[in-house]
Amino acid sequence: MDGLTHYTSSTEAVVSILSNGFAWVNNKRDIIKTLIPIHDFSDREPQQFGMISFTDSSPPAPTRHREKFGQFGIVVSHEWALSKMAQKVFYVAREGPITSALQELFGTGYRELKSQIKYPEDSAAQMAFTNKAMAQVHGGRLWSNLLTLYEYMEPMENAWHSEWRIVHKVPFYGYPSSKEAIIQNVSPPKNWAKIFNVVPVPEQAVIGFVCPSQHQQPFARALPSNFTSKEIIVSEG
Repeated sequence: MDGLTHYTSSTEAVVSILSNGFAWVNNKRDIIKTLIPIHDFSDREPQQFGMISFTDSSPPAPTRHREKFGQFGIVVSHEWALSKMAQKVFYVAREGPITSALQELFGTGYRELKSQIKYPEDSAAQMAFTNKAMAQVHGGRLWSNLLTLYEYMEPMENAWHSEWRIVHKVPFYGYPSSKEAIIQNVSPPKNWAKIFNVVPVPEQAVIGFVCPSQHQQPFARALPSNFTSKEIIVSEG
């Protein structure tokens, strides 16, 4: 089955996604301190405004992947994912020639932005280091573009995720502190949350599912009626 798969923890979670949409999840990439060690990003990483992750590993993904992210998968088409601006994640080592080049590039963008900020203590100015839109406003054009790259970065030790990622276009700061609370907030989404907090999943976007063999029958029965014709790939173990 040729697509991208989002793995989750249960049949109920799959049904919730199909019914309510993919929830944006706050995602720290944990590589910025390698690129810019002189700035304190402990409270917030750049562009930490919510992401939805998939893997391009053929379903079912390797056991290691399913053990970390969940045994149940929703396989979406590449066409749908690309229409939502999904991009392949690239993985950055902690050291090496590529990392050195990125450190130099990010350092140049950081220094350029810092030199443009007239009132460093201003809270809006401080937002420019973590928000590419604010960076652009404050004259940090290079830094703003680098933060777009950073949205799709991940440490090399996570390369086995083979991840694709959709990132939130809107700088939304109001995520709850835990993934569980985020999902609870949009089950179902209400009012403005329908626009900002979820990505709906149309029937034509889904090309199949993954579930453990022992759950196949109850999983199939639980699917919303408009998804019951989709292929279910069974995983073992």
